[in-house]
Amino acid sequence: MTIALGKFTKDENDLFDIMDDWLRRDRFVFVGWSGLLLFPCAYFALGGWFTGTTFVTSWYTHGLASSYLEGCNFLTAAVSTPANSLAHSLLLLWGPEAQGDFTRWCQLGGLWTFVALHGAFGLIGFMLRQFELARSVQLRPYNAIAFSAPIAVFVSVFLIYPLGQSGWFFAPSFGVAAIFRFILFFQGFHNWTLNPFHMMGV
Repeated sequence: MTIALGKFTKDENDLFDIMDDWLRRDRFVFVGWSGLLLFPCAYFALGGWFTGTTFVTSWYTHGLASSYLEGCNFLTAAVSTPANSLAHSLLLLWGPEAQGDFTRWCQLGGLWTFVALHGAFGLIGFMLRQFELARSVQLRPYNAIAFSAPIAVFVSVFLIYPLGQSGWFFAPSFGVAAIFRFILFFQGFHNWTLNPFHMMGV
């Protein structure tokens, strides 16, 4: 019985232990297992947003100038949604719409789906990071649980709402003026400020 309850010891570390040490202990900046999701997704989401606001036009999807290259400023630049004709296509770079042509992919609004999907998983990765940090210092993960609220908002507004419309076109574009335009649009079409649940939330 003593043997059965005794602590199991291993003479040498297996691959999982080596990876665990490398990710969680052997570094100045904490990466963790959550970092395998967080860092690549956050990097791609932010990189896509900076690329889109700097270089990519919305002329083909919205008939608008939306980049610094076209004379926009921080308030008016945006990564715009795909055209309504593309419905809910994931707009993969190698998909049937762009067929591997990066320029065409940007013109079609592929950067929006790229930023939206990587952004969602990046936020989830950040919440998992908070869980992992709380566990490593033996704290209750209230911060991680609280961060589930902005994730719910992001997923609801950018992904769930447009799934109920005819396409990604009706989601908010990623930009300052674009978000305000979406708020006005949402009020005009849905009268959300008159909703009692929204009133209670406010």
